[in-house]
Amino acid sequence: MIMKKRPEKQTADHGYTDVVIVGGGASALAAAIEIRMSDPGISVTILEKNPAPARKIRATGNGRCNITNTAAAGYLDILKFFTRIGLVTRAYENGLVYPYSESAADVADLLISRALELGADIMTDAEVSYVRLSESAQQQGPDAGCSFRFETGFRGGRIRSSYVILACGGKAGPMFGTTGDGYRIARELGHSVVTPVPVLTSVECREWDQSHVPCAVNLAGTRARGVITLTGRSPQNSETELFREAGEIQFTRSGISGICVFNMTRFMRLDRAKGETLPDFTVRADLYPDGEIRAFLRDRRDNAFPGEEISDVLRTVLKDNIASYVIETASVSCGLDPSKKVSKLTDSEIEAIGDAVHCMSFTPERLKGWKEAQATSGGVDMKEIDPDTCGSRFVEGLYITGELADRDFQCGGFNLSNAWITGLAAAESILSEAGR
Repeated sequence: MIMKKRPEKQTADHGYTDVVIVGGGASALAAAIEIRMSDPGISVTILEKNPAPARKIRATGNGRCNITNTAAAGYLDILKFFTRIGLVTRAYENGLVYPYSESAADVADLLISRALELGADIMTDAEVSYVRLSESAQQQGPDAGCSFRFETGFRGGRIRSSYVILACGGKAGPMFGTTGDGYRIARELGHSVVTPVPVLTSVECREWDQSHVPCAVNLAGTRARGVITLTGRSPQNSETELFREAGEIQFTRSGISGICVFNMTRFMRLDRAKGETLPDFTVRADLYPDGEIRAFLRDRRDNAFPGEEISDVLRTVLKDNIASYVIETASVSCGLDPSKKVSKLTDSEIEAIGDAVHCMSFTPERLKGWKEAQATSGGVDMKEIDPDTCGSRFVEGLYITGELADRDFQCGGFNLSNAWITGLAAAESILSEAGR
């Protein structure tokens, strides 16, 4: 597979193309393919700063590429697109949709080969330094004979076009080239940017500090089914529930992780200008959501075997290190003796153990950074983008797709669905306008 590359020091004017797409990821390739399939007369150039496009696609879904979800907006349109380009998919009962081969590399290779076969020009090692409105918007393009709106400068030269699609992603996964370049370009074109923050990532918590009593470090490496709840403080200083989801909770060396935790981070937005910080949130885990531990303990108290200890009872419900942490937490809150026999438990001690099991509390201090995050929350303000076409409300002919816009979704193929569907929406809008 051959793609055009431009020497780093070359500063040639590459003339005119109808559509310039900045970025070579999911939404970029979907847009390029859709345009060329529908109207081969429209020229398309993709400018990708990496040595090869689709690097992030290859890593999605742990290398399996969770293409979409049956519950995602535009799901049927996404499947129709992939069917047209020859990809066979399979959907699972949980809604996740994968390529039948379950190979992300197959998806990336197919997208690149289709774009090239259809005549899209893919320039790699072409980092974009600016996109600006042409000084002479009425000047005729040398090839197409129509007026152009933009001049795009990139490492290797510059190019003029009638349309620009900014598809350069957010900041999550900088090892794949998503380092937030598009925010600067969008600002220079008059757009505002909601502060980007990493989401779908792990949370580091205060309870893992060695000075904290009890210290949660010994929970590291344990997984437990449960329900995660996030609360925040209202202006009246009352707690408000912001998020709740059941799933597998993973305890790490510094905090909590797992899909339900990842999804929770999307709701941990704060306004630093108002002095808001992450510790203003509280995370609670119910580790026995299918029952009531207090009732179970009261029953065991009444029917205890001689010598039966609290740890003996809890370890029939919780894993050993979680049970130990629950007992330590109850010891701090009510002075519970860890070696106390079940038959001697008081009502207040049972309440304290119940609180530790059903409302295990954690104070978030940090979100894992961009390298670990799966998505970006924040980006170009959606009030400035037409949600149906992804077109800029400020600049005619400019489109903003994928993760560059302030749109983020839960785990399960929803963010990649957004990339495909916004790329296709921009393509359809360009096709409609260019066909006038």
